[in-house]
Amino acid sequence: MKKLKFLSVLLVLCVLVSTISPSAHAIDDVPELKSASIFLADAETGYVYYERNSTSKAYPASLTKIMTALLVIEAVERGEISLDDEVTAQPGFDYDMDKEGSSAQIVEGETMSLKDLLYCTLLASANEATNILAVYTYGTIPAFVAKMNERAQQLGCTGTHFANPHGLPNEEHYTTAYDLYLIAQEALKHEIFVEICDSGEYTVSKTNKTDTPRGLTNTNGLITSASIYKGYYYEPAIGVKTGYTSAAGYCLVSSAKYDNINPICIVMGGVMTESINGSLDYSNYSDTISLYRWLFTNYSRMKLVEGESIITEVPVKLGSNADTIALRAQEAVTGVLPNDADLTQLQQTITIYSEEKDLAVKAPFDEGTVLGEISVSLNGVEYGKTYLVANRSVDLSYLSAMFDSLLSTLSNPIVRTVIVLLILGAIAYVALVMRYRVAYQRKQRELEEARLQRQKLEEQAKRDQMLSEARRRSYHGERSGSTPPPTGTTRDYFEEFFKD
Repeated sequence: MKKLKFLSVLLVLCVLVSTISPSAHAIDDVPELKSASIFLADAETGYVYYERNSTSKAYPASLTKIMTALLVIEAVERGEISLDDEVTAQPGFDYDMDKEGSSAQIVEGETMSLKDLLYCTLLASANEATNILAVYTYGTIPAFVAKMNERAQQLGCTGTHFANPHGLPNEEHYTTAYDLYLIAQEALKHEIFVEICDSGEYTVSKTNKTDTPRGLTNTNGLITSASIYKGYYYEPAIGVKTGYTSAAGYCLVSSAKYDNINPICIVMGGVMTESINGSLDYSNYSDTISLYRWLFTNYSRMKLVEGESIITEVPVKLGSNADTIALRAQEAVTGVLPNDADLTQLQQTITIYSEEKDLAVKAPFDEGTVLGEISVSLNGVEYGKTYLVANRSVDLSYLSAMFDSLLSTLSNPIVRTVIVLLILGAIAYVALVMRYRVAYQRKQRELEEARLQRQKLEEQAKRDQMLSEARRRSYHGERSGSTPPPTGTTRDYFEEFFKD
């Protein structure tokens, strides 16, 4: 009995826990899917919500026409051709086509606008329209196909090779769900493409070969209930393209917008199954809708950084009215996250552009000047980013700027080398001048000493001469009978007279 009570309590606790946190594992409740390859990711960030065999090579069938239309529309946007151009189906326009394939019933020599041909390509999936556009845009079908492969590589496709512009089976014509995501992501950036592929119906004006207008209905059952694929109309859907061959299976590329979430879904290798009541299910559609509903139920767009909020403060150099500046988010950062995501684990990465170069933020700059950026991630996945801008203007301090300019000049290795050389040259010059002056002064002293010595010798010679002359006169005076002065007196007299 005690064991039964214990089990009862345990069951009640389990029920309570599951009631308290019903979404804790909801993200794992992916619906049952039948298609072979699937890729569901955000149209803007590339965040992957779900994938299955997304890099496996497969036949794309008419999904190929996304790339065909993209190349033509890019040529239009470059001004090389125009949507209003009148294009004629030249002989051989039906090259490499299956007569049982999808068609807009265009005949040789028929002329219609390039815009009408794009509608025939994306809505009616007309194979002949792709050949006509290929020849008109790049001269020949092989040249167009080469451009398709080149553009695929530019977009980052690694498992894709095109052999024709329409997608009919060819062993050398294949792609992957992931590569188709890259192609569709680029195509959806072009307004002309979105306008066409999201149209439910279109009327081609009468031509030189028809007396009445030609009505087209989008083959995409997500876009219009008038499609041949009934029961799959989905309001949030946007385009993009259907595809089917027996080799490729049922394929569908689509996009959707709901609650500010914009995913792209690629489904390849879909199957058709019949239920007990005889209704048909096409897994390319049912899988797509199931994934969208799962996504929009379990994910939400959340605000991760408030717009205009102050994020950080950085020091400022050369500012006359501020030493620091506050940086604010230029706009809000939002991201699509699981409803049960723990936002306390969000990580903010702040980048100040000047610091990346080991420099400081320098004045002057105006309010709103971009000085950095902030990105927000969770569990290693980046969900969004925005610029960091100055919260106010900061003027320049001219005195600080002059001093900084001087320091900057002195920090130049060439300038430093020149200054060192000038200093060494000045030192060498001063040393030479001092050495010259010392030598000059020594020479002058030697000359002065020699002059004084000569002068002394000359004076001594004069004294000796005068003494000799006086003695001579004295001697002659004695011989003539005059009385010589006393000996002592004469000696004293001459000695005093010639005294040094």
